[in-house]
Amino acid sequence: MALLIMLVVAGLCVAAKVAWARRRVVPPKTVIPLVHSINDDRCTGCDACVTVCPTDVLELVGNKSRVARMDDCIQCEQCALVCPTTALVMHPRGTVAPSLRMPILDAFYQASPGLYLIGEASGKPLLKNASNLGRAVVEHMVAGGLSRGAARQGHSLLESVDVVIVGSGPAGLSAALTAAEHGLRFVVLEKDALVASTIARWPVDKECMAEPYDVAVRGLLPVWDAGRDALLARWHQILAEREIVVRTEESVEEIWRNHEEGGFEVRTNRGQLRAARVVLAVGTRGKPRRLGVPGEHLAHVRPLLTDPTEHRGQRVLVVGGGDSAVEAAISLAEAGARPILSYRGRALSRCKAKNRQRLERLTEDDRVELRFSTTVTCIEADKAHLTTATTAERVWCDAVLVCIGGDAPVKWLSQVGVQFGDEPHAFVRPNTDVLVDQLLANRPSRRKLRARV
Repeated sequence: MALLIMLVVAGLCVAAKVAWARRRVVPPKTVIPLVHSINDDRCTGCDACVTVCPTDVLELVGNKSRVARMDDCIQCEQCALVCPTTALVMHPRGTVAPSLRMPILDAFYQASPGLYLIGEASGKPLLKNASNLGRAVVEHMVAGGLSRGAARQGHSLLESVDVVIVGSGPAGLSAALTAAEHGLRFVVLEKDALVASTIARWPVDKECMAEPYDVAVRGLLPVWDAGRDALLARWHQILAEREIVVRTEESVEEIWRNHEEGGFEVRTNRGQLRAARVVLAVGTRGKPRRLGVPGEHLAHVRPLLTDPTEHRGQRVLVVGGGDSAVEAAISLAEAGARPILSYRGRALSRCKAKNRQRLERLTEDDRVELRFSTTVTCIEADKAHLTTATTAERVWCDAVLVCIGGDAPVKWLSQVGVQFGDEPHAFVRPNTDVLVDQLLANRPSRRKLRARV
């Protein structure tokens, strides 16, 4: 009898524990899936997101990333991680996508009256947009009454021009051509030693794509799908024909508004100018990023590859895992150099599929050496030190290319008068050809200017 009572009591205890446990069970939370947000202005069609996606959720449509098979998304977020321009982000369904930090500009790309921002830094990248915006801002100046001699000499002996154009990329060159067409006095200032330096320092065989493809060329600087050299040769020919001189190796340090006499004062590393209007035609590369290791100040360490044939027969260490690093390694190998590509990642997921395929073929042919999961810790005159989580090695090399991108010039732009604010992630500005057409249509008496191809 006592045994029976003990069994009953034990059973009741177990039942009580089970009932208590059931009361404490927390129902599983509903997992809210992540969805994609794609900004078409920022998407350059690099296809990095398409390539890295393990389930083929994305594809390029009209050279823009698009979600084609959302049901196959496994929520890994690799597409957002590899996007170089934050054109693609992921966020929980039902929430707002993270905002973008953008320059505050009016419809005519003015940061303030008379101060214009165009080029990649304006948030409107790609070649056609650059050419169109270069023309648009000068047409807007002229429509607003700007004419030759608008910047008065005043009481100082400063050089006076109607327009100062900062940057000699396609946006700046297009602005210069339009200013010349209207008879304005202007100067083009370029901090680099080369005109259109970003493109000029691309590998020799790199193709320049005239994008976006749904935008017409309305600028006076012709752009089309072409090799780097062909495009640059045509641009230099046009500059020579129009007698347009770019003042290279002259960097702008300060810009401020002259409230007493109107216009702007511009101080460079070579002097000071007065201008009625200023066009900031700058990119987003800013200052090249540095490794922060001993020896990177040495003369054989550079941020960009200019002419791969200069390195024929040499061992060249290329640092980075993006398109610029991979393209540099490819160009070096094809020019007869012996490149070693050092990348801290375990695989090349940030570069275009075509570049990765070309590199793989060269690697299989033993023309490129790959060093994944490596970090450069020191550079010497004839070698560099690479480390992994468990090993260290010395790589003998004649030159080092540090292709790890640059820091956007947000701080400098803020200092010269451009304010920034948050915009919705899907924010895009109207097509640039539409803007030029609008400006020309509002001035029917003006002779229509056509691009010279």
